[in-house]
Amino acid sequence: MQPQTDSSSGCLQAFGRGSFIALLVVAIPCFLVLRYRNDIEARLTGLSDMPVFQQLSNDFLSGAEIAGTTFAAELRAFYADSSLNLLSDSKFVRKNTYWQRNQVESHLRTKMGRRFQVNALRYLDYVEQYRELAEIEMQRSKIPASVTLAQGILETNAGQSVLATKGNNHFGIKCRARSGFRKDGIINDQDFTAHSLAVDCMQMHDDYAWDRFEVYPSAIESFRRHSLLLQEQRYRWMLASYEVGGVYTIKKDIFGHSQVPYYAAWCVGLKQSGYATARYYAEKLTLIIETYQLWRIDYEVVL
Repeated sequence: MQPQTDSSSGCLQAFGRGSFIALLVVAIPCFLVLRYRNDIEARLTGLSDMPVFQQLSNDFLSGAEIAGTTFAAELRAFYADSSLNLLSDSKFVRKNTYWQRNQVESHLRTKMGRRFQVNALRYLDYVEQYRELAEIEMQRSKIPASVTLAQGILETNAGQSVLATKGNNHFGIKCRARSGFRKDGIINDQDFTAHSLAVDCMQMHDDYAWDRFEVYPSAIESFRRHSLLLQEQRYRWMLASYEVGGVYTIKKDIFGHSQVPYYAAWCVGLKQSGYATARYYAEKLTLIIETYQLWRIDYEVVL
C-alpha cells in the first residue's frame, strides 16, 4: 500500500520552487542592474559611445599640484587684467607648458580600449589645432580654455560636423529669430539675424526644422563669438563664481559629487543656464576635460 502524499508538504515544495524561479527571474536581474547601473546608464545615454568614456567617481583633479606657491597672486592678477578684452588679433605667448599631447596620449593608452584610441586621436588633434584660440579667448574673457575646447569637441564631434566644416561654427550658436516670426506660418531667411561676427545663417535641424545657425568666415570668429555669448547676462554669473583652481559646491551632483573643481562647476552651470538641452551635457563636457586633462591648459594661461 502506497503512503498518502502530504498535501502541505507538496505546497511547501511548490512554494520553494516558485521562490527559486522568482529569484532567478526577478532578484538576480535586479541585482545585476544595480551592480552595473552606471554602465547601463552610460550605454543608454550615449556616454559609453564617446571615445572619452571613463567613470569619474573618484578621479576629479583641480590642477592645484602644478600651481605653485605664487598661484594665488598670479590668479588675482589674471582676473584683474582686462587689457586684451577688446583686441581681435592677439597672439598667445605660452610661458609654461603643462599640457603635452605625448604625455596625455601615453596616459590614454593605459586607460582606453583599442576601439576608443582612434577616436581619441581625433580629439587630441582638435585640441592641438584650436588650443591657441581657446587660450587667447581665456586671456580676454576669463572663460576657462578647458571648457571652451570641451564644448567645441562635443558640439562638432571633434571638428567633423557639417556645421563646423561648412559654417566654421564650433559651438552650435544659432541665428536670432525676429519676434513673432512663427505666427505667419511662413519662415524664410529674413526672419533670422546673425551676429556681426557672422557672415550668414545656415539652416539645419536641431530643436526645430527651421533652426538657423550662424556661419563665420573662420574658426577665429566662432571662438570669439562663443566668448561674447558666455559674457551675456544668462551665463556670466559663472565668471565671478568659478575661478581657475578652485573647488566649489554645486546644487546638482555630478558623478556623485557636490564638491567639484572649477571646470566641472562650469559644465554644470552651462547646462543649468540652458546652453544645451541634452540631458547629460554637463557630464559629457566634464568627461572630455578630465580624460584629456584639458584643465592643464587653463594653468598655461594663468601662470
